[in-house]
Amino acid sequence: MTRRKTQGRTSPQKIHLSLQSSTHRYTSVALVTAVLQVPAFFSSCERASVSTEAHTETQIYIQWTKNTTPDAIDLFFFDTQGAQKLDTYQQLLDVQGDSRPYGVSGAGPKQLVALSGKAGYTDPWLDILNYGSLCKKTYRLEDEDLDAPRLVAETRLDGSASRMVLLHMQPMLAQIRVHSISCDFSGRPYDGKLFSNSALFLSNAGTEYKPLGPEGGHPVSWINAGALDSLASLALPQPWMVLQEGVGDIGKVRRYPDRQFFCYANPRGQDGIPRTRLVLEGTLDGQHCYYPLEISHLEAGKVYNFDITLRRMGSPDPDIPVSSDAVLVETQIIPWESREAYTVTF
Repeated sequence: MTRRKTQGRTSPQKIHLSLQSSTHRYTSVALVTAVLQVPAFFSSCERASVSTEAHTETQIYIQWTKNTTPDAIDLFFFDTQGAQKLDTYQQLLDVQGDSRPYGVSGAGPKQLVALSGKAGYTDPWLDILNYGSLCKKTYRLEDEDLDAPRLVAETRLDGSASRMVLLHMQPMLAQIRVHSISCDFSGRPYDGKLFSNSALFLSNAGTEYKPLGPEGGHPVSWINAGALDSLASLALPQPWMVLQEGVGDIGKVRRYPDRQFFCYANPRGQDGIPRTRLVLEGTLDGQHCYYPLEISHLEAGKVYNFDITLRRMGSPDPDIPVSSDAVLVETQIIPWESREAYTVTF
């Protein structure tokens, strides 16, 4: 299963790996000695000869959010100097079992990347020669499975002896949740009127994503850029992730629709990347209007709970922001592991 080999190294480092859900406590793992000849590509089914050379030892705890256990984990070690060439790669299998896997890399500082993958499927990585080429890899929203979302983590190993590193893998997705909504048009000509909500959708929702790089993960393509593109939204395998029917008439009595939407993280919202918005579309006092709620820092692996109060007439266009006093939004940001199971019939 070896793909490509490099020259032998005289001072490899030993990498002890412990795989566990983030709900588990740390556990001890078996110590495995590194190989002397380090292949640039190797798989978890290979076994290595024992080296008696001096080496550094690093204990890495790889964790993931509960209920998101990956089928396999693709593990990459890159050099940190120059072209940041690939040092070693392996796929960890049986991550839910009792196996005690190990990793091997050449000596010295390394950039470590972990990606969730499919057991036995390593073809996407055959062209990875350095860290920069891996950073070009993109993921698509249409391929995401909320029961097993794509996970990612990376860290720098400085090469010092007897280190312990926690590598927490998290989804690339973010969740936007409409927990509750009401209207309070006190003092307005339309006081007492109902907002008839016909649709809820995400605008500028990331549908392709690059999870790695010096600038951090960011989307590279979007859906509903400004206005709703219902054809593109409905073409997704799970269109409800970005588009859902409205909740109907909304008045002063608070309603709890508990609607949930998903797209890729958009933490920057700058440098030509539009900010993701949750948009409420409907009719108020005979006027068709929108309430685009901008999310300025949408982080991966986070749940954004919104409690919304509409206070003034909405915007005539979903791409035109409403005034700051038109909507009151109370936001709670919680980790993905607090996300409850959710089913939508679209």
